[in-house]
Amino acid sequence: MEAPAGHPTRWRLRAGSLIVLSTVCSLVFAAPAHAEPGGGESSPPPAEVPTSAPPVTEEPTTQAPTSDAPTSGPTTQGPQLPVVVHAFKMSVSDVEVGDAYWRGDGAAELVIVVQNVGRNVGDDTVTGYYVFPSGTQATGAYGTDGCQVNNGALSFRCGLGERAVGRVVVKVNVDPGVWKLPGNGSVTASVTGAPDTTRNFAIVFKSQPPTPGIALSASQPQLPAVATPQAQTAQIQVKLRNTGAVKGFGAVELVTPAGVDLTSFPSVCRTHRKLENNRHRCEFGDVAAGKEITAGFGLTVSAEARVELPLTGTVHGYLTPVGRDTIESRADYRISAPPVAGESPLPTDAPAAPLVAPAAAGGKADDGSGGNLLSAGRLSSAPFVVGVIGLAALLGFLVVFSLRRRMRDDRDELSADEVEDVVLVPAGGVGQERMPLLAPRPPIPRALTLPRLPPGPVAGSGFRSRDELHDEDRDR
Repeated sequence: MEAPAGHPTRWRLRAGSLIVLSTVCSLVFAAPAHAEPGGGESSPPPAEVPTSAPPVTEEPTTQAPTSDAPTSGPTTQGPQLPVVVHAFKMSVSDVEVGDAYWRGDGAAELVIVVQNVGRNVGDDTVTGYYVFPSGTQATGAYGTDGCQVNNGALSFRCGLGERAVGRVVVKVNVDPGVWKLPGNGSVTASVTGAPDTTRNFAIVFKSQPPTPGIALSASQPQLPAVATPQAQTAQIQVKLRNTGAVKGFGAVELVTPAGVDLTSFPSVCRTHRKLENNRHRCEFGDVAAGKEITAGFGLTVSAEARVELPLTGTVHGYLTPVGRDTIESRADYRISAPPVAGESPLPTDAPAAPLVAPAAAGGKADDGSGGNLLSAGRLSSAPFVVGVIGLAALLGFLVVFSLRRRMRDDRDELSADEVEDVVLVPAGGVGQERMPLLAPRPPIPRALTLPRLPPGPVAGSGFRSRDELHDEDRDR
């Protein structure tokens, strides 16, 4: 039997019909959602208002100006809109390097904390960037609590509600030898309607370098509490000890943070000079083996620097033994003070990395209010249109896939040329229309028994025996 001609074509037509039908249905259902509600009924009300308005407004024309004037006056005289103030507070930690640095591991972290302290601003966006000193590189960063980072540009963006706090953690690698180099990093941030804010950070080493022959230490100045930020003075004590076996020439260099000036030098400084704006050198002269020199330096902290406390500085110590090269050590000091009355410092501890990747920078933070779906109190029809179209496309895809599979199964069946005609043999029986059954063929015997022939030649066969042939040869 032959396969029906045009079978795949008929299925294709059916598939096309279903796709067209589903598309038409999706457009029909999407049209009411996309159209403005009451769009066709909005025209009759305006047409009726003008017809009834003239007779009503003609009579009180003289009273309208007098009645409108007092009602509009109070609304314009007393503005009750709240004053919008854009402001933020930022705190930056130092890059603290652990003891593993002296064994070749320079991994550390920088933590940036931002808080939205504006008033009547709702959600506000704080943007910023950070710069590292020479020999220090950022290897990665992540943000939490509404902050996103751009590792390529070393920048961040925090979308925060009022009083909300966001954090940015920057992974840092400090190269070997950086402990000998001066220099601080900085973080700059800004928000619309407020001036930029810059905070400096230092590379701090928790332990001293393992350099035998010299010992160096510095005190940690503590400023007294004040009610308002103001300039204050402090004292720092530096100790240099020669732990070698011979005397050596000793000197120290003080590096002060921004806003802190070195104002006085001790008498043990034989000479002192200013190397840079924030770096001063004091030379002690010869230091005998095992001797320790203590020197006190006076510092002045400006009012601007007082707001940014704590601040970190560095002391570098040098000792040149007789007949040997100069050896160097380093000690860090931190100037701290109680917070100004009414202020609370932001915590700079590093939060754990988020499990889910943060949203791309520049995206609007979702406050959970569904503002992206509402417009002037009306639900947008775009999601419904997209959903209906997507459902129709999915339905069409499933129909086409099912038809293609069914057509493929039809092709796999044998064609009409490959199918053999089946010949039906009627069963035997009594009657002229029925054919008798064929007798079963006997099985082939395993061995055949032929009749034995009589001895001698058969008459007419021309067969001659061996004796007759021998007699003929003899007669010849």
